[in-house]
Amino acid sequence: MQTVFDSSVTKKYEIAKSREWIITNGQGSYASSTIIGLNTRGYHGLLVASLDPPVRRILFLSKFEEEVEVGGRKYLLAVNKYPGTIYPQGHLHLEQFRFERFPVFVYRLGTAILEKSVFMPYGDNTTMTTYKLIESDSPVKLTISPIINHRDFHSRTREDPRWNFTQSMNPKGVEIRAFAGATTIYLQSDIAPYAPTGIWYKNFIYETSAERGEPESEDQYNPGYFTTKLDQGYQVSILASLRNQQTFSTEGLRYREMQRLRKLSARLPQLDSFFLTLADAADTFLVKRKSTGTKSIVAGYHWFGDWGRDAMISIPGLTIVTKREDEGKEIIKTFLSYLQDGLIPNTLPDSANKPDYSTIDASLWLINAVYSIYSETGSLDFIREVYGRLQEIITSYSKGTKFGIAMDLDGLIKGGNEKTALTWMDAWVDGKPVTPRSGKPVEVSALWYNALRAMERFAKDLAIESDQGEYGALAEKAKASFNEKFWDGERECLYDVLQDGDKGDTKTRPNQIIALALPFPVLEESNTRRWRAVLRTMEAELLTPVGLRSLSPFDQQYWGQCTGEASARDTAYHQGTVWPWLFGSYVSAYLRLFPAEPKTISFVQQLFSPFKKRMTEAGIATISEIYDGDPPNLSRGCISQAWSIAEILRSYSFVAGEILE
Repeated sequence: MQTVFDSSVTKKYEIAKSREWIITNGQGSYASSTIIGLNTRGYHGLLVASLDPPVRRILFLSKFEEEVEVGGRKYLLAVNKYPGTIYPQGHLHLEQFRFERFPVFVYRLGTAILEKSVFMPYGDNTTMTTYKLIESDSPVKLTISPIINHRDFHSRTREDPRWNFTQSMNPKGVEIRAFAGATTIYLQSDIAPYAPTGIWYKNFIYETSAERGEPESEDQYNPGYFTTKLDQGYQVSILASLRNQQTFSTEGLRYREMQRLRKLSARLPQLDSFFLTLADAADTFLVKRKSTGTKSIVAGYHWFGDWGRDAMISIPGLTIVTKREDEGKEIIKTFLSYLQDGLIPNTLPDSANKPDYSTIDASLWLINAVYSIYSETGSLDFIREVYGRLQEIITSYSKGTKFGIAMDLDGLIKGGNEKTALTWMDAWVDGKPVTPRSGKPVEVSALWYNALRAMERFAKDLAIESDQGEYGALAEKAKASFNEKFWDGERECLYDVLQDGDKGDTKTRPNQIIALALPFPVLEESNTRRWRAVLRTMEAELLTPVGLRSLSPFDQQYWGQCTGEASARDTAYHQGTVWPWLFGSYVSAYLRLFPAEPKTISFVQQLFSPFKKRMTEAGIATISEIYDGDPPNLSRGCISQAWSIAEILRSYSFVAGEILE
C-alpha cells in the first residue's frame, strides 16, 4: 500500500511534522525522520547504526542540508527548528512525499522537479540517499552537506573541542572519525566530489522530544560537502556507511533489496493492500542477534531492543502469518538458549548488561508460540528439539522459581509482591511499580492453562503417555479453580488479579480478554453467558477504535492522556492508555463466541478500518505502540511496535481470509 501526501499536507508544518517514517536493515539499525525531513526527535537520523545488533545504537548521520541552484536561483531543501525560528523551510518546495517500503520526496524548484529517496540495504549498516533530476530546462547544481554525530541514540551532543572529526580522503569521498577510538563513518558518492570544511551547527530543536520531557536540543557537525551538476534524467547518490565501499551500484543495491522483498511477498496470500502493508512492516522487526548468531525480534522503534514477552506474543503474526515459520522457530530457540530456572529473559542483554528475568508470563507466551508454530507446520521434529526445555518451564512453575512464581495449591500460578512488576503492565515511577498486580493475574492463569494443554498435546503426539496424563490433570485442576475463583458475579466479568486470600481485584482491565482468546481458552466455553458478559464489558468500557484501554475510564485512577515527562507518561502507561496489541485478542474472542458467518466477518472487518487511517498518521505504514485513552486517541510511544503489527496482522489475516473463501 503506497502512502502519498501532496502539498496540502507537506507544506503545512504543524501537520507534516507529526508524520514520521522509518526504514530498517535487519540488524536493529534504522533511518527515520518526518515526511518533510525535519528531525523532531533525538532518535531521528539517516544512519542510526546498531554496533552490537540489535542493540547499542549510535547516531552517525543525522541528515543532509541541500542547496539546489536552478537558473541562477538557490533553493534550500532542509527543514530545521532552531530557537525561535524554522530555517530553512524546504517543506515549502515539497510537492509530494510518498512511502512504499522506502521514502521518496519530490521537490518543485522553479522549472525543475527533483526527487530524493532514502534506502537501507538489508544486513548492512549503510544508508543510501539518491537525488534524481526528473525535469529541468537546464542543468542544476546540487550541494549536499552531511550533518554527522557519534552518540548513543538516547543522548545529546554539545560542541566539544575533543571531538576533532579527523578526515581522511578516499577516491569516492571521505572517512571520518569523530574522536580517538570512535567508529569510522564513510561518506561516499558515485559521481560527486567531496570537499572538507568543518563547522558546528548549534541548537537543533527536537519538538517531540521536548514534549516528552527529553533533552530538546543539541549541536551537530558538518564536516564538508559534496557537489555536482545534474542534467534531466540523471542522478547522484551519497552513501553513508560503517564500511568502505569504493565501488557500489545505486541501482544494484536497490534491486537486491527489492528482490528480497518480492520473494517475501510471493509467499503471502494476496489478500489486500492493508494486509500486505502489515506484512511489510512485520519484516522491519525481524533481526539477527550478534551475540547468538540467531534471529530475534526488536520490540519497537525507535528505542526498544529485543524483549522476551513482546517477541513471543509477536511470533504468530510476524512469522507464521508471513510464512516465515523457520525464523519463528529460530527466535524461540534464541530465547530458550537463555532459559534460567524456567524463565526466559524479559530483555536480552546488550554489551553492558546481563539478561533481565523479571517476567512471570514470557515463558508461558513462549509455549503458546511453540504451539502456534506446531499447529501451522505439524513439525514434530521441532517439538522434539524443544520439548525438554518446555518441560523445564512447567516444572519450574510447578515447584517454584524466582520472584515467588509458583503453582499454588489450587493449581493456579501466583507470583510477585508490591515491590515487583512481573506482568506486561510493568511501569515504574519513583522506584515503585505503578501496577504491581502481585498474586494471581488473570492472564497468567489463562496462559498457564493454555501451556498445560499445549504440553498435553505435544506429549500425546510424541507418545509420552505419562506426561500427557500429568499435564492433562494439572490443566483440569487449573481450569476448575479459575472458573470458580475468577468470576465476579456482581460486575459480570473476570477479576483482574486474585490477591492475598484470593480476594479479587475489581479494576476493569483488558487482561481478562486473553482468557477467551488463547488456543485453549480457560473460561468455560459452554458458559456462553459469561463469554458474552466479558465481551460486553470490553466493549462498554475498554474498546476504542485503535485497541483496548488498559483501565476503565470510570476508575478514579484512570489517565486519559499519556503525555508529559517520563513520570507522568509511566503513570498513565497502564492506567487507561490504549494498547493496539490487545485488539487481536478481542477479535479472536469475538470470533470464537460468534459463528464465522458472512455478517459477522463483515462486521469484524470494519473494525480494522481505523487502523488503516492511522497508518497515514504518526508512523507511516505501521502501527504505534500506544494511543491516548481519551478521544481522539492520539498516537503515543514508539511510532512502530512489533506486537501492535503482529496482533493486527494475525487477526486480520483470518478475517480477510474468511471473506475470500
